[in-house]
Amino acid sequence: MRTTLSPEQLADLAVQGQAEAAKSRFVDPCAVVASKKILRERGEEWAASVLMRDLSRRSLLFGHLPWLEDGEMETLILADRAEWEQIVNSLQSA
Repeated sequence: MRTTLSPEQLADLAVQGQAEAAKSRFVDPCAVVASKKILRERGEEWAASVLMRDLSRRSLLFGHLPWLEDGEMETLILADRAEWEQIVNSLQSA
C-alpha cells in the first residue's frame, strides 16, 4: 500500500514533522509508540512512500524496524492522520 497524499502534502508534513521533533532534545516516547503502531498497521512500503526514501537500513535497537531520521516518526504520524482526515472528508461529501 502506498500513500494517497500528494508530494506537496508530503513535503509540508515533513517540514511539520521536523519542527515537532525540534521542540525537544529528547525522543518523544509517545511518538515512538505511535510510529511503531503505524509501521505495523500500514507497513514499510507505505512509510517509504510517505518519507520518499528507501527504508532498507534497519534500526540498531529494533532490527525489525527501519532506521528513522529526526522528524520522520512525527512525519509518519502526521501523514497517518492526514490520510484518515482525507477518508473522512470524502465520506462526508458523498
